[in-house]
Amino acid sequence: MLTPLGIVEVIFGILVCFTGYSIFRSMLPLWGFILGGFAATLLIPLVVHVPASQEIVVQAVSFVIGGIIGALVATPLYYVTIFVSGAAMGALIGLVFGSYLSVSGGQVSVRALTELAAMTFPPRIETTTQIVFMVVFGLIIGGFSISFQKFMISASTAFLGAAGVVSGLTGTLLNAMRTNPSRGLWILIVWLLLGMIGLFIQFRMRDET
Repeated sequence: MLTPLGIVEVIFGILVCFTGYSIFRSMLPLWGFILGGFAATLLIPLVVHVPASQEIVVQAVSFVIGGIIGALVATPLYYVTIFVSGAAMGALIGLVFGSYLSVSGGQVSVRALTELAAMTFPPRIETTTQIVFMVVFGLIIGGFSISFQKFMISASTAFLGAAGVVSGLTGTLLNAMRTNPSRGLWILIVWLLLGMIGLFIQFRMRDET
């Protein structure tokens, strides 16, 4: 079942996934709002312990507050916005990778894959390993974003937008595939495929303009 926050995530996710580069270049405050909101919802569990019953409300409030801050600083802090865009994608990749390491202990196993499959997307931040990989991947990819701006803007918006779509649909997808023990992995695959499609479409649109 789609929640109101899930609907917002899907709408913004589709917009960013397929037109992110255009939004970044021509409507920087809007991208700042989306990026700030995403970063706030991703990072709030690191600062505040949120009970499950209040999670949706806290995420919605965090998205709005983070979005407003992001919109205000996006234009005057252009290069910071580029760095944060790449860092957000890196943090998301690090979170997924760190989640796998947390349940696997660094080994490939059926048990670890099964536990990863049971997680929502993106996984909850619960371990130090997740945080470490979020920081490491975030700094590395954020740095690349400054050096390779065009590609990284397209890549970060495509995969962050895809993450928004998948995150908004996670509950619906998990319920639809509740009898499939590998449903979490399929959701991860959907994110990767949607991100690559979004990146391809953005490059085609950019080449035609």
